[in-house]
Formats: sequence, C-alpha cells, structure tokens
Amino acid sequence: MKRVDALALLTQHGKASALAGLATRLGLPLLHTDAYDTDRLGTFTGDVPRHGPPIEAALTKARLATELTGARYGLGSEGSFGPDPYVGCTAWGLEIIVWFDSLTGQHVHAAAQGPRTNYRQQDVHHLDEVLAFAAAAGFPSHGLIIGRPGQPWFDKFLPDLNTLRQRASQGLAQGRVWLETDMRAHRNPTRMEMIRAAADALAERLAYACPRCAAPGFGPTRLLPGARCETCGHLTSAARARLLACQACAHQAEEPLRHSVPAMQCDRCNP
Repeated sequence: MKRVDALALLTQHGKASALAGLATRLGLPLLHTDAYDTDRLGTFTGDVPRHGPPIEAALTKARLATELTGARYGLGSEGSFGPDPYVGCTAWGLEIIVWFDSLTGQHVHAAAQGPRTNYRQQDVHHLDEVLAFAAAAGFPSHGLIIGRPGQPWFDKFLPDLNTLRQRASQGLAQGRVWLETDMRAHRNPTRMEMIRAAADALAERLAYACPRCAAPGFGPTRLLPGARCETCGHLTSAARARLLACQACAHQAEEPLRHSVPAMQCDRCNP
C-alpha cells in the first residue's frame, strides 16, 4: 500500500483536539479515524480488561491508525492513573503518546505525569456523599461513572446532577454505591491538559535527530546513577547523567547532569 504523508490518530474519545498542535509542529495533516473500537483494548471501568503496559496499548493504536487510514505516521495515546509513586498518598496521572513510522517500523514515545488529575474512586452509603464526591470531581464538566458493570444502576454517560441523583438513589436503595471519575479523555478536561503536555514533550523529542543515522527521536531513556558525594566522595545512587538513545539504530550517548550531590543524598553519610 502506498502511504500518505500524514499523521493518523485513532480515537473515540475526542483526543484530536489535544493532538492537533503536535501535527502542526510536525508539519503534517492530522487524519482522525474511529473505525476501530479502542475499548476492545481495555476500559478504565474494567468491563474489558487491559493487558500489558500503557506504552503497548498506545503503540497498538498508532499502528492501527496507519493501517486504517493509509497514513505513513500514526499516533497512539494511553493514560494510566493511581497513587503517586513517591508516598502513595495523592492521585497521579500518566499520559504516554507514541509516534510510529509504518515504513521503517520506528516508534518514539514521550510522557507527561503528575498530580494534576481528578482521579478518584469511592464506595458511598448516602446521597450527601454522592453529591460531595461529584463536587470534588468537578461534575458535570468532568464526567462520573456510577456503579459497576452488570449492576442495574451502572452508568458511564451521566449528563447532569439530576440523572446522577436518580441512579444513586436506585443503587443506595440496595446498599452502597460505587463512584469513580470518568477518565475517558472526552469526559475529562483535566486529563486533556496532560495529553497536550505529553504531545509537547513528544514534539520536542522528535525535533532531535540521531547523530549517527539522522532518525528523529534521539532522546533520554533512563537515568544513570553514580554522582559522587561532595563530602566523602562515595559513589551514590543519585543520577549523574541521562542515557540518550536512538530507537532506529540503537546508538547511545550520555548527557552529564551533575558530578556531585550533597551528603544528605549519600548512602554512606546519610544511611
């Protein structure tokens, strides 16, 4: 198949508005398709289980986008949500966007993450708890989901407070009710902001060509430990550099970050 020089996006959840700027920066038209039900790859509510890490789902979407449209390049977006990775006390969002070249098979990804999310889940027993949850989540500008798949009051498309009251009353008559924020992009403006941030990060990464093969996307893959303690000289687990790599030819290079760190980051001085 002859490939069109364009950037294809497969989404059912309105992500084209968040990724249009990326296409503009890459100088490519954005082709949107919804010809494949992406819920088949998994849903946040668990009625369709997710398999594999988010980056695999995003890459699958990017590949499908090129197959469905005939575009050379594809984009795939996937998010995940849970407790923060540091102390586990606050909600945390992670957005990954993958760029895929169907002619070379190369793919490059970038991510944005942080506590800017309304992600929340809760079992509630009274209507006032339902209303408090809705207010904290930003409903109705941000969507909510009530109940679990299979329950008569399960609803992923709550349009307004009156409908929420009705569904909640139905469930509360039987006992407690499960509530969760709707993390689908088109129902979550806060998540859309994080997707835009991930798109910006991807645009910046694609702007850097590999010094060996000139393929786009030469950038950081991981941190390298080994910064020395400025007091005792001991090698610490703190990062001394970033490892830059090319997915196309596997060329690697180190980017120094710092030579030393304070004693409070030293395992010997501050065990």
